[in-house]
Amino acid sequence: MTPVAVLEVGVVGCGVAGQAAATLLADTGHRVTVFERFAEAKPSGAGLLLQPTGLAVLRVLGLAEEAERLGARIDGLLGLNHRRHVVLDLAYGDLHPAAYGLGIHRGALFKLLHARLQRSTAGLVTDAEIVDVVHDAGRATLVDKAGRRHGPFDLVVVADGAHSRLRERLMPRAWAPLYPWGCIWATVPDHRGFATAPGMLQQRVHGTATMMGLLPIGQNLVTLFWSLPAAQLEPGRSIDIEAWRTEAMALWPEAATLIEHAANAGDFARATYRHVALPRWNEGPVLFIGDAAHGTSPQLGQGANLGLLDAHALSRALATNAGLAAALAQFARERGSAVRFYRQASHLLTPFFQSHLPLLGSVRDALMGPACRAPGLRGIMTTTLAGLRRGWLSASTLDAEGHYPLDF
Repeated sequence: MTPVAVLEVGVVGCGVAGQAAATLLADTGHRVTVFERFAEAKPSGAGLLLQPTGLAVLRVLGLAEEAERLGARIDGLLGLNHRRHVVLDLAYGDLHPAAYGLGIHRGALFKLLHARLQRSTAGLVTDAEIVDVVHDAGRATLVDKAGRRHGPFDLVVVADGAHSRLRERLMPRAWAPLYPWGCIWATVPDHRGFATAPGMLQQRVHGTATMMGLLPIGQNLVTLFWSLPAAQLEPGRSIDIEAWRTEAMALWPEAATLIEHAANAGDFARATYRHVALPRWNEGPVLFIGDAAHGTSPQLGQGANLGLLDAHALSRALATNAGLAAALAQFARERGSAVRFYRQASHLLTPFFQSHLPLLGSVRDALMGPACRAPGLRGIMTTTLAGLRRGWLSASTLDAEGHYPLDF
């Protein structure tokens, strides 16, 4: 089919999804401008887990090898409760002997994507916080906080994150409540290889109110995260580091060196999350992608991966349809079921790990470990971890090399 003609595209947000979309669209000939609200584009956040799905998009961008050099191979997920009983035990090798995830610092991934963006034909406008979009005869003009207008554009891609102000402005019927739980995190050195040696994302839980995780992210570093109610993460509210140290040591004494380093540094960042559900993907020529479109809790570790897949799907849709409306309709069809599954699954699973409902913790401890050993359920859980689910009843399979197959 004849592809869409060359479009003027404005991308709002210079994060994972925004940079990937801008680069892929520029590479296929569209005239792209990225708008970033900060004076200097920069990353925020801790380590993240790239699944086979996200790694496949990085291969299209030519960034996978460098990402693998900077990150840490993750072979599976191991979660224990405070009694050392297995809660989660999943391995990518069940899907294919060569399959794996990749732990990487968000800053390292940002730099790779940003350097790739700068090598493309896309332009970047910084210090431009976009606060409104004005529609005009099927096109869209962006308005920044200073009142400056940018455009008009044939297509605007909104990728400004889970706390998107533009989503509130343009889609007031969107559902985006704040999760009642968030986390603090810190990246610490792991010179003794406690977290990196097993090649696992590890978690420890006690009931539903206490959860700690360790994610190797390469370069002898590990991201440590600790669950807290969102009310305790409000700006200006102090975190009792000594109380945290005591509780963390009791939960996971084997990680004492990492806990001590994090406590002594006291350099914790805070993160809150939203459960985002839009009534539709686009409002005319304005399309939402990434966390702005489908933010979830981080329980399933899919945020960056879903955003990368959004970017790839958009590029493919524009390359295989003769009109913008048809391309956006194809994008919605392709991304709808998988995104809906991960949004719903994350929402259902999160209270079993983060809530004020201790009974759910008991149910989790009793059932999830055995579920990981049951052949049928283990397959569903592992494909969910790897980002392969297309919906509740279907999943993609990896190719002969253990990679997630992309059609474009």
